Amino acid sequence: MTADVEDNVMRKIAWRLLPFLSLGYLINALDRFNVSIAALTMNQELGLSATTYGLAAGAFFWSYVLFQFPANAILTRLGARRWLTIIMFVWGACSAGTAFVTDATSFVIMRFLLGIAEAGFFPGVAWFMTRWFPTGHRSKAMGIFYAFGAAANVIGGPISGNLLRLHGWHGLSGWQWMFLIEGIPACLLALACPLVIRDRPQDAAWLSRGQQDWLRSRLDADNAQLKSQKLGLGKAIVMPAMLLLILGYALIAFGVYGTSFFMPLMMKTMGYGDLTVAYLTAIPGVFGVIGMILLSRSSDRTGERVWHAAGPCLLAAIGLVGAGLTLAVNPVAAIASFCLAAFGIAAALPCFWNLPTEWLGPAAVAGGIAIINSIGNISGYVGPQAVGVLHDLTGAYGIPLVVIGVVMAIAAACLVLASRAATEPTAQPAGAAR
Repeated sequence: MTADVEDNVMRKIAWRLLPFLSLGYLINALDRFNVSIAALTMNQELGLSATTYGLAAGAFFWSYVLFQFPANAILTRLGARRWLTIIMFVWGACSAGTAFVTDATSFVIMRFLLGIAEAGFFPGVAWFMTRWFPTGHRSKAMGIFYAFGAAANVIGGPISGNLLRLHGWHGLSGWQWMFLIEGIPACLLALACPLVIRDRPQDAAWLSRGQQDWLRSRLDADNAQLKSQKLGLGKAIVMPAMLLLILGYALIAFGVYGTSFFMPLMMKTMGYGDLTVAYLTAIPGVFGVIGMILLSRSSDRTGERVWHAAGPCLLAAIGLVGAGLTLAVNPVAAIASFCLAAFGIAAALPCFWNLPTEWLGPAAVAGGIAIINSIGNISGYVGPQAVGVLHDLTGAYGIPLVVIGVVMAIAAACLVLASRAATEPTAQPAGAAR
């Protein structure tokens, strides 16, 4: 098949699947992180300290981690079409239900339920991508998908900030209206999912028979090149490279969630009002979108994966340390540092997920993605909790930001070591010539 025909097929697939999946991730990220904007008024109304808020915000990840692998097991049995439909509707209902929490306990419970609902979405989509996008096209697709998630920070802050202004309407607080209104889009997407998603290329009526055959052959050829394609999940996941990937992703997630849940509160310490803070949080989000698109395209163009993930982690480390050192003395420098950190963190994510999908074969990829994502997302609890505790101990966010920066630098080292472990020559058979 010529390059022009290949581009035509992949363009058709991308236009069919990516807008829906990416919009789903945007809403997913919005419903996960809108609590950071709600915290500007909700914390005082419910009497939450920084430590208590970090505990409640992180409770999402208790269930998110526990139900990740079961959710992906269900996905492989039900298929993406049916399972994503169920997931979207339930998480939308749980997100809207957060409007009715009354104290720390009910807040923790609702965040726990939201974690159950969302547990299968991201790993499910990552697995689904391996069924439709061959190597050489997957990083770009994941970059677009992730960019929409980062776009939630661009549009989510201003939208959520303005919804806070509904305070008092029909007797509800602004943060309650925010949760109610922002939970609706996920339920609407659930209605559209069966009309858009198809589980396999051979189910896609919008591809010709020849295009379906080419895609299946290309995906089979990609799988045949994987060194670990014959390994089961149990053996593949204990390879040194995979263990380092799990650790690396956990450290990256620490950076993602440690900053995301607290960035509005951090910016508020610079003396800005709630609505201004909501708009300021959009600025780093713009740089995150740019980083995702640029680095994922570069990774596909060059074929290089590891440094396209590790390099941005180092940029993020520099930005976070810079933000920690300037937050209390220079708001402009702090915001610029947040932008650099957002660029790095966001750019690393889509490139990272090319590593397990290229190193694992079909027997292990679905479970492997779920395990990496679930174990790594333990940091979704540890990160916010650590930031809250360090803030309450020190009275400021400078030290928490520096700590997160150091963690991101260690994450970069883990990814480089994982690459070296993955590319080591396999052991020779016994008795082979040395």
